[in-house]
Amino acid sequence: MRSHVAPPDEALASGPAERSPAARSLARLGRPDRWGGTEGNELLTSATAAVLTVLLAAEGLTILNMGGLRTAHMFVGLVLIPPVLVKLGSTGYRFARYYTRSSAYRAKGPPLLALRLLAPVLVALTIAVLVSGVLLMVAGHKSDTLLLIHKASFIGWGAVFAVHFLAYIPRVARSLSAGLGAARREAVPGAGLRAMLLAAALGGGVAVAIALLPTIEAWQR
Repeated sequence: MRSHVAPPDEALASGPAERSPAARSLARLGRPDRWGGTEGNELLTSATAAVLTVLLAAEGLTILNMGGLRTAHMFVGLVLIPPVLVKLGSTGYRFARYYTRSSAYRAKGPPLLALRLLAPVLVALTIAVLVSGVLLMVAGHKSDTLLLIHKASFIGWGAVFAVHFLAYIPRVARSLSAGLGAARREAVPGAGLRAMLLAAALGGGVAVAIALLPTIEAWQR
């Protein structure tokens, strides 16, 4: 009595209920996506958003006592930069794939129109806050204009970010909760790559902040 072994194509098509839509789509295409396709992009975006939420909360605490926590404020601000770049990269990639009519990203659907219109404003203000902060640190106490730009862009950023955060926090929570499950980790390739990228961004930010500690301390004096 011979046991039946499913041929590769049949085995690939079996168990549709156990695989995510993205994984089934990749299986049909016959080529793996190392980063996990649309679901991998969503997981990277959500994980980065969670890291940024913690860092931004720490940064917010320093604002409550700028006199005593200015060094911490500048340190955390530098740590924020690489994870912010990862977040901009992951969301920018989804944006580009959607508007270049990638079928997988079109099927995933766009954000709400109001959030799409708000996104470029949030990106511009984020860049303005970070760039003005770095330039202000380099310039020392010599530029009132940079200080004004930094404060004004931060106020505008805070208002826009509040809307963005409240709109996306339920989605981020659902994505991370599902991503922690063993079934989804197996179904969505690239978990190791995403973790390494995020760890590298966070570690790189810490390394840059430590390297620039003398500049931060000199600014204080």
